[in-house]
Amino acid sequence: MNEEEKKPTAGSAEYKPPQFLDLVISVGAGALQVLVFENKDEKNFNMDLAKYSIDMLELLKEKTKGNLENQEERFLEETLHQLRMKYLEIARKPVEEAK
Repeated sequence: MNEEEKKPTAGSAEYKPPQFLDLVISVGAGALQVLVFENKDEKNFNMDLAKYSIDMLELLKEKTKGNLENQEERFLEETLHQLRMKYLEIARKPVEEAK
């Protein structure tokens, strides 16, 4: 097979192996779905599920300490920060509404 035959053609997808950031996005999206979309229906809202996803990212951060590229570390830190802030915002709502 020559080089021309190996190149992907228009309409074909070239497989890209998963990257670390894909994992962070995947787990973070699970937490975000609970915190943003499921929060609208308070009867079925599950803060434990959001906390579990945040804790998974924290575990990932601890287990990969010293092995991440700067971009990966910054992205993980920012993702954790944003999810924690959203979690606290929602967790405080009932307390603020009771005042």
